Amino acid sequence: MKYGYFDRQAREYVIVRPDTPTPWINYIGSGKYGGIVSNTAGGYSFHKDPQNRRVLRYRYNNIPMDRPGRYIYVRDSVTGEYWNPGFQPTMKKLDSYCCRHGMGYTTIEGEYKGINADVTYFVPDDRDFEIWIVKVKNNLNITKKMQIFTYAEFCFWDAIADQQNVDWVQQINQGRYNDGIITWHPHHVAKSAAFIATGEKVSSFDTNLESFIGKYRSEANPIAVEQGACSNSISLRQNGVGAFCIDVELQKGEEKEIVFVLGYAEDKTVLKDELKDYLDPKGAHAALERLNLYWKKYTENLFVETPDEEMNLFLNTWNQYQCKTTFNWSRFVSLYQLGLARGMGIRDSAQDTLGVMHTIPEEAKGLIIKLLKCQYTDGRAYHLFFPLTGEGGSGDAPVKKFDWYSDDHLWLILAVNAYIKETGDYAFLNEKVLYNDKKTEATVIEHLNKALDFTANNLGPHKIALAGRADWNDTLNLDVGLGVAESVFTSMLYCRAAMEMKEIAEFLGKKEDAANYIKLFETMKNAINETCWDGEWYKRAFDDYGNALGTKDAAFGKIFINSQSWAVLGGVAEGEYARKCLDSVETHLNTKYGIVAMYPAYTEFDETKGGITTYPPGAKENGGIFLHTNPWVMIAEIMMGNGDKAYQYYKQIMPAARNNEADHLEVEPYVYPQNILGKEHPQFGIGRNSWLSGTAAWNLVAASQYILGVRAGYDCLIVDPCIPASWETYKVKRVFRGATYLIEVQNPDKVNKGVKKIVVDGKAVDKIPVFESGSTHTVQVIMG
Repeated sequence: MKYGYFDRQAREYVIVRPDTPTPWINYIGSGKYGGIVSNTAGGYSFHKDPQNRRVLRYRYNNIPMDRPGRYIYVRDSVTGEYWNPGFQPTMKKLDSYCCRHGMGYTTIEGEYKGINADVTYFVPDDRDFEIWIVKVKNNLNITKKMQIFTYAEFCFWDAIADQQNVDWVQQINQGRYNDGIITWHPHHVAKSAAFIATGEKVSSFDTNLESFIGKYRSEANPIAVEQGACSNSISLRQNGVGAFCIDVELQKGEEKEIVFVLGYAEDKTVLKDELKDYLDPKGAHAALERLNLYWKKYTENLFVETPDEEMNLFLNTWNQYQCKTTFNWSRFVSLYQLGLARGMGIRDSAQDTLGVMHTIPEEAKGLIIKLLKCQYTDGRAYHLFFPLTGEGGSGDAPVKKFDWYSDDHLWLILAVNAYIKETGDYAFLNEKVLYNDKKTEATVIEHLNKALDFTANNLGPHKIALAGRADWNDTLNLDVGLGVAESVFTSMLYCRAAMEMKEIAEFLGKKEDAANYIKLFETMKNAINETCWDGEWYKRAFDDYGNALGTKDAAFGKIFINSQSWAVLGGVAEGEYARKCLDSVETHLNTKYGIVAMYPAYTEFDETKGGITTYPPGAKENGGIFLHTNPWVMIAEIMMGNGDKAYQYYKQIMPAARNNEADHLEVEPYVYPQNILGKEHPQFGIGRNSWLSGTAAWNLVAASQYILGVRAGYDCLIVDPCIPASWETYKVKRVFRGATYLIEVQNPDKVNKGVKKIVVDGKAVDKIPVFESGSTHTVQVIMG
């Protein structure tokens, strides 16, 4: 069944019925103040950190689902009927409904008995709060007296305490009202507050949730809305709400706009002045215009025109948009990740920088510095950190011998190298950054060398990397206390990291350093090939008893995806080994909805394997399609010159291709989910955990940098396509170090790979140079 469509011109996904299989959400905010808005206005808000500074409350895994949210109630003052433009929470059947998820904003519109109401939610580019622009129009030939009610259920800022320390939280929180502003804050806090405000004349208000809802009622039938007036409650304890009642009289055909602002204030005493311009509809619309210009500019650095319209749609809009969201919040806060306890992942955030490097490299640099500050002096790193406090930890995996993950620190090298190539900022390598002890300082290049050292100093019996708590696969918990479990994947990632360090050293003319990195690479590569090749593919790991995972003789877990793709990405597999391991991926792991993480799935819990065996067969890492891993196979196939196969894998996981079977996919068709149930699961094909996934960044990298082949070099822009042989031509606009490159690739010989000729501004060249910022240049690439 189809629930919506892509409006390509407006760059919106338009939902035309509210009963989507799961809440289909959007993100508002740029990474400081943010929030989630569903297609029925469900969701919540937070300032800087969804655990430590939550603004709105949300009830996860709840019936009825997707409650509460940012609600607008429209009430007929004469008949007493009331409804919501977003359907929830009253669930009144509307005469028409529409939700438009755009870039950084959501507009929800409903009509009932001749009254049209819509509300647009967004966060302005220059403030730490969100704006609701509410528009009500009378389409009837008579005058209508209406009332507009707001609903915003406040949360105690510490979201864990809000759930677990109810007695304390509900005794100390206080609501206040003054001149169109409701504030909510703990009794002992003098200056800061959560708030909701309006510039309209307020006929009544509530700050106490229980007073607004009434006894034994819910958001669906609040007593205040039913009676047509709030009680002007001042909450001295209990739960808080931001509820206004505003009277509106509309002549026939008349339309009125009302603005509400919700947020968090460091100093509530200056709120009136700070909000003044934004509470005026003109000021609110000006802020929305600026937001739209921001996103237009954000996506201008990469624009493609290929024979595949879905690829164009995603690369030009939705994939870039999702990359910015994952950059903002890692895997911290969604409708699946609760913004509690988990924090932002080090490995996740490092990879997320790859998806935004082409457009906001300075912001990526800022995040990389934060990640370097999470590194220990011995080279390992926190597994996660909290953006408000900067504190970090190792996550919630069971503690065995090691308190570290074997791969986290190595991703820092890939992120730094991507930044250097994009910007040419080689001086960054010599910038000094503190370790997580907050007193020891080292240059960036020293941080990166420490990362390599830590892996090299922690090898197991097969002379490959110790597994620690886990590697990229958090559920593969092989260390049961003996301290000898090893990760083939981390060893391959180490090889890639060593070669990236070698590239940097060579470019900077540091021959001795380059030779040392090559030695590190060769030593690990040889150890892997000597002990981890299983005849048709690479083994995945060794457990704490020395038993190999990922072998042809195993009853379960014969083959894993990551040790095949990273054998090629890491430069470990060459020639026959590389082709065989990738062919084995297609033979054993590929499905119509994507490549599964491993096969066959484990059917029973096994404490020597850990968390992977807690999932049923076909779910998540236990034989599910973990989408993050799929673009790695695409890149590996491209490195082997197989553009047709890489493109097939790219299309298999394209969410837009499943727009017409949304009841089966269930999650949003405009962003990549984290995982899809695999071929061994009875619900094969259902998506889960949408939005916050490394799939976003890596799919952008795979598609733009490897299939289309446009990527940054140290002293040039590289165009090295590996495309379907059927493609005759495509175009890419790429802004690189401030210069604009208008690239046209022609494929007269219908090949997958190979560049015969490059012409820049009419002159044949060997490589595409770096030009002056602000200049524009044409590039023709002839394949053959």
